[in-house]
Amino acid sequence: MKKFINIKLGILTILGLMCTQCEDPLKTEVYGEYSLVDGPASKGFMDGLLNGVYAEFQFNGVQGRDFFYFSDFSGDHLYNERGGLSRVTAFVQNWNWDAQNPSWFRDDFWTKPYAAIRNANFFLEVVDNSELSAEEKNQYKAEVRFARATTYAFMYNWFGSVPLRTSSSDPADMERASDDEMREFIETELADAAKDLPVTAEEFGRATQGAAYGILMKHYLNTKNWDKVVEYANLIQDLGVYSLYTAGSNPYRDLFKVSTEGSENETIYSFPATSLIESTANAIMSHSYPESNYKALVNGDDVKLSNQSISGTKNRAYDFFLNSFEPNDDRKKQIINQYINSEDEVVTQAPDKNAVFKYWPDPNMLEWKSGHDFRIIRYADVLLSKAEALNEINGPTQEVIDLINEVRGRAKASVLELADYPSTEGLRDAILEERGWEFYFEGKRREDLIRHGKFVSAKKNHPIHPVPSAEDFRVLMPIPQEEIDVNPNMVQNPGY
Repeated sequence: MKKFINIKLGILTILGLMCTQCEDPLKTEVYGEYSLVDGPASKGFMDGLLNGVYAEFQFNGVQGRDFFYFSDFSGDHLYNERGGLSRVTAFVQNWNWDAQNPSWFRDDFWTKPYAAIRNANFFLEVVDNSELSAEEKNQYKAEVRFARATTYAFMYNWFGSVPLRTSSSDPADMERASDDEMREFIETELADAAKDLPVTAEEFGRATQGAAYGILMKHYLNTKNWDKVVEYANLIQDLGVYSLYTAGSNPYRDLFKVSTEGSENETIYSFPATSLIESTANAIMSHSYPESNYKALVNGDDVKLSNQSISGTKNRAYDFFLNSFEPNDDRKKQIINQYINSEDEVVTQAPDKNAVFKYWPDPNMLEWKSGHDFRIIRYADVLLSKAEALNEINGPTQEVIDLINEVRGRAKASVLELADYPSTEGLRDAILEERGWEFYFEGKRREDLIRHGKFVSAKKNHPIHPVPSAEDFRVLMPIPQEEIDVNPNMVQNPGY
């Protein structure tokens, strides 16, 4: 069983005094205070503070779900329909979100990340006056700096530059940092933190060198700093601890089973989930069963268990995406077009109603709550990110083709041939398509389309649900209106 760090404890009450705003509807409730008058803080106390940082930093539960859903449903391959959740996701799929949408941009993408930043700042301000050993202080500080910088990297991806809060004494009405300031902080903090992070973590979910390198690699990928992408991909590979998961006859399917998590070497960093804690549980699978009368797959690989519930809302894949896979590609098998119902009949899904079955049902799932972790960086991403960067630097080469083929080989897809890709542009398009096949429903589609300049055009020209009025400014999310209202120095993103 995974032993992971993901704790919603009463000890978080001591972190309430440091909030991101003062008179502010977005602030976290203040429960108590911490004082050093009684001498250095104990190791147990500091462990609790560290847990408090991770508890706010990790995107799981509803926040993790919304993070994945916004990325994939604002893109081109997947969508959500029916049930109560469809009323929430409609503004994402229809591209009419604005600064007033509360539960996504305010709660998930602004308030909780800033709570993690607040907790991190407080930890760094008290850690030196503690009973931790010098070695423990260095590692704990590195973990907290990793969490804070990673949070800023995510926010930069969503909003662009934001107020760069690095101290509990920062004023409530901070302006947004400059773009250069944001990038320098993210890049410097993660690189410095990596020096004191372990290669492997004592507990599942804690920061490692590979995690810091991975977040930096993706940050550089999305900002198109190609040389740095290659540098950090190489650093990850040089650690010698990560590889594609290739065990069994269908490793791509098995990789996304809860029973495999924590034992495979492909996941570089993930946010842990468990069916036992509702606030961190994953609901994606309950939204992904084909229909309420589902019983099993046609080939009998899976049977719905009595402890699992099937939600009324449905995560779907369009036919054109399903049909874009090669017939023998194992990744295609995780999108369900046919199933056996409770009457033992074979049912074919209606057009464009394919169920997204990527996260194999958790046998310990409790109603809608499953233990599927929210994977942030996989080794497959290292290979394809490096391939993309090398193609941008040197154009098509055999090295680039080999990197892509390593991922395709695991999926039993045919190998690519260098001769078929004479131009950088053609191979660039192939890499984007490969990323769509490999990473669907992993929260990456939005950033991939943006990086390739196709986020807006994919929605405008969508073959099934086009939005001709899709605007260019939506490559960034809106700053929550409540934040605009309480901070006179906050400037809204253009268009909102």
